[in-house]
Amino acid sequence: MTLPIIYIDAELPSMPRSSRTTQPFWQALAEGRFLLQQCKGCGSLRFPPGAICQSCPEGEAKWIEVCGKGTLYALTTVHVGPPPLMRDGPYTRAIVDLNEGVRLIAEWHGDPETPFDTAVELIVSRYNNGCLFGARSVPSK
Repeated sequence: MTLPIIYIDAELPSMPRSSRTTQPFWQALAEGRFLLQQCKGCGSLRFPPGAICQSCPEGEAKWIEVCGKGTLYALTTVHVGPPPLMRDGPYTRAIVDLNEGVRLIAEWHGDPETPFDTAVELIVSRYNNGCLFGARSVPSK
């Protein structure tokens, strides 16, 4: 499933770290897909990507693509932070519970007063020099 992509005419204040472990995730995100790791030992899903399962001692995992839909668990607006992140003023982050059972933190692209338990979707935030993932309320049809 391809995630919605929004284009942001700005540079990322810092580039996400890419390693052998995380490179498949960042490559898929640039293509509009969101991947999670699934442990080959116990089957648990994990995010962020890591070299070892947090539920069992297994190191092997496979990548699975998820739909990117979920529920808003919480929002927080940061008013004071590192200068590169504060260049555009306060910013908001969302904690999202994906339908697949994984909780993650994402850039929030929406009203910071959005009620919790709102249906959300992940999006790709495409900057001039790279991509991040974000979340927003599911648009009304």
